[in-house]
Amino acid sequence: MGLLWWIIPAITFVAGLLLSFAGLGRLLKLRLAAGGVRFLFGIVFLVSSIGIGFAGLNLQTYKRLTKERIVAEISFEKVAGSEDTYTVNLELEDGKLVRETGFVGDQFQLSARVIRFAPMEQLLGYDSLYRLEMMESRLSNRYNAETVSQAVSYGIRLHEQTGLDVYGLLVKYSGEQEPDAVLQDEEGEGADDVLVSAGPLMSKDGKGSAPFGSAVYFPMADKLEYTVKITQSALVVEPGNAAARKALNSGE
Repeated sequence: MGLLWWIIPAITFVAGLLLSFAGLGRLLKLRLAAGGVRFLFGIVFLVSSIGIGFAGLNLQTYKRLTKERIVAEISFEKVAGSEDTYTVNLELEDGKLVRETGFVGDQFQLSARVIRFAPMEQLLGYDSLYRLEMMESRLSNRYNAETVSQAVSYGIRLHEQTGLDVYGLLVKYSGEQEPDAVLQDEEGEGADDVLVSAGPLMSKDGKGSAPFGSAVYFPMADKLEYTVKITQSALVVEPGNAAARKALNSGE
């Protein structure tokens, strides 16, 4: 569908050129009426092609930036005889099924590394790239507000680093900064140029391809199901059944 926004203005532009040249030819032959009409329609087609082209660019940007695709389906089963212990079924985008027992707590977290391309690169079809990193579980009340304390989490790594670390190279060489460096810069010179958020970590000029970490955490309990999706910006989670929706609405 997105290709139509390039084909339609291209055809309109060519038609406009043909009509314009045909009109000019007739005007040079002093056929003013026929030449004027063709030339006028040619200009209209040329202007229309430019308008359609810009409209197409705008619409493609909107669709690309909000495009979602499923990366995992998650479900939980309580382990009999064990308090707050669950078996996790994790079905990945490629069809791989991960089933592991021993997740303890009332909350899970799924994290990923994401490489997001600049807006112009997204227009050319370069969707965000991602790699799921870890599936973890923990207690939601593991910390308090009075003192620093230690907590335990349970989890598995979903991907081992192999080959060239493209993510690391982007962070190191493409003008992006690690989160600690960004936070330090906030107190220094040029702090107004720093852009940092809870999700994406972008380059200072906002134009480069930006690597960042994205994570989602939600309630974990027996028979809860979730669908994890990725957009151009971050991981997002949707409840997969009524039990999960109830848990989210109740704030458990």
